[in-house]
Amino acid sequence: MRLLAAIGALCFLATGSLATAQVQVSAQTERSDFLLYERVDLVVTVVNAGENDLVLDNSEGHPWLSFLVSKHNRLPVRQERESTFKSVSLKVGETKTLRINLTPLFSFREEGDYTAAAVIDLPGEGQIISDSVPFTVLKGRQVWSETRPVDGTQRVYSLVRFSPQPDLTKLYLRVEDPSENTVLTNLALGDVVAYIDPDVSFDPQGNLHVIQPIAMSTYLYTRANPAGKIVHQGIFKSAPMAGLPGKVPPRLSKLDDGSVVVLGGEEEDPNTPRETLSEGQKSAGGPVEKKIDAPAVDSSPAPTVGQGPALPPAPVAGP
Repeated sequence: MRLLAAIGALCFLATGSLATAQVQVSAQTERSDFLLYERVDLVVTVVNAGENDLVLDNSEGHPWLSFLVSKHNRLPVRQERESTFKSVSLKVGETKTLRINLTPLFSFREEGDYTAAAVIDLPGEGQIISDSVPFTVLKGRQVWSETRPVDGTQRVYSLVRFSPQPDLTKLYLRVEDPSENTVLTNLALGDVVAYIDPDVSFDPQGNLHVIQPIAMSTYLYTRANPAGKIVHQGIFKSAPMAGLPGKVPPRLSKLDDGSVVVLGGEEEDPNTPRETLSEGQKSAGGPVEKKIDAPAVDSSPAPTVGQGPALPPAPVAGP
C-alpha cells in the first residue's frame, strides 16, 4: 500500500509539473475594496509557456476555468451558479487576459475579507492554480432609502456612500426586490462630496431623479427608470437666477403634475454622455440573480427650470 501511495504521489507531481510547464496563470483585482453586491472582477492572465499551440475548452465535461473562493477564516465559499466559458486558443508564447465577474457566481452576501484564485484544468495533465488574491467586501453607508410599489411588488431604492479607494467616495444606486431576494441594480452613479447628502425625488412614472455634489459649485444629475437603469446624466454648475443674489446651485423641484425638474443651475455639455458609470453586475455566463446592466446613457438634456421655460421629462425605457 505504501508503495502504491508513493507511486501515486510521484504521478501527481509529474502531471503537475507538466501542466505548469505548459501553462502559467496569474490573477489580480484592480482594487482591494468592493461594495456589497457590487461586481468583483478577477483579472486572469494565461500564458502558453509550452512548445505547442494550446486550446483551452470544456471538451471533456469539465470547465477549463474555475475558481476557489474562501472567506477570511479559510472556509470555502460555495459557488451558486455554473460557469461555462468560451474556449481560448493560445499560440506558443501567447498571453491572454480575461476579466471575470465573480459576483454572479458566488453572490457575496456578507461583508468581510475574501480570497480568490483561478484554476485552469488541462485534460490529462492536471490543474494549475494561481496565487490567491485578497479583497474585502463592505456595506458602505446608506444615506437614503425608500420603498415603492412596482409591478405588484415592493421595491427598495437606496443610495449608498462607499469609498472604493481611500481618497475617493462614490454614490451608488441600489434597487432591491425583497420578495425575490434579488438586487436589480447596484452601480456607481459618480463621485460625491463628503458629508453633503444628495437631493432625491420620484416622478409619477416612477423614475428616480438624483442631484449630488461632486466638486465646488458642481453637481451631477442622474435620472434612472424604475428598474434602476440610468437614462440620463449631466453636469450642472451653480448659475445666476433671476431675482436671487449670487449664483444658485441646482435642486430638484416638482411641478403641479408631479413632473420633476432641475431648478436653477446650468447644465454643461448636455450632448456629451458621461462615462462615470460602472456597468453594474454583469452575469459571467448567462443571466443570474442580482444582476441588471446599466444601459447606454441618453444624451437628452435634463428637464430644467430657471434658465428658460420648463422642459418635459425626456421619454425613458420601461422597467
